[in-house]
Amino acid sequence: MPCISLPAKAILSVRSVRLPRLAPMVAAAMMLSPLALPAQAGEFNLPNGPDRALVYAKCRTCHDLQYVVESKGLTTDAWDGLLSDMEGFGVELTSDEYDRVLTYLSTYMGDKPAPEPAAGDGETPAADGATVFADNCTSCHQEDAQGIEETFPPLAENSDLFLSPDFPVKVLLNGMSGSISVNGMPFEGDMPSFGHLSDAEIAAVVNYLRNAFGNDAKAHPDIPEITAKDVAAARDPAMDPDQVLALRASLK
Repeated sequence: MPCISLPAKAILSVRSVRLPRLAPMVAAAMMLSPLALPAQAGEFNLPNGPDRALVYAKCRTCHDLQYVVESKGLTTDAWDGLLSDMEGFGVELTSDEYDRVLTYLSTYMGDKPAPEPAAGDGETPAADGATVFADNCTSCHQEDAQGIEETFPPLAENSDLFLSPDFPVKVLLNGMSGSISVNGMPFEGDMPSFGHLSDAEIAAVVNYLRNAFGNDAKAHPDIPEITAKDVAAARDPAMDPDQVLALRASLK
């Protein structure tokens, strides 16, 4: 299920009118640098906070998180201008997503001290697969899971989801890189790791995808529902994206 990085020629020119002084420098660096997605989620880490996963998903549509991490300390207005510019590059954000991303960036990556993490009650919150899909997958694979021709492969009617009980979990945890064919169409690129998601979130989205978008017709009785414990077990040992591609080939 790779998420392919966009070619540099697809990036639109910088709309610098709204950007404060620091933001154009960041945007220019994004435009001039190769659009490589990190293989491992731990390469660039964001602080824990509400909607952290949404920032990972939306910002990595076109680039890795180096620029976000190195821009820590921008004002809310600067982040607002930079987000507006990213929409010009083609990042799709609903009004609600825009507000959520801006709130996270200004709170945890802004010019004021971030709040202390709230004390939890020790319970793992329930995860909704449809919500995890909407927040993390639709930027590349689209709301109908049909992908984009020659760019992002479809998740709809995708037999990769059933190659083994935990293969899609391995893809989400470690990413995948290289050439594949999905439903007779070739794709080549890099999908980043989504290992920053919780075990419950990864289990929920895999189960959701296996039962949505026509994938239920490909279900196999030997493929059980994934649990959070299954995801936790699949984290060790870690794999690199090339190893995941090789695993896919062996399962095919």
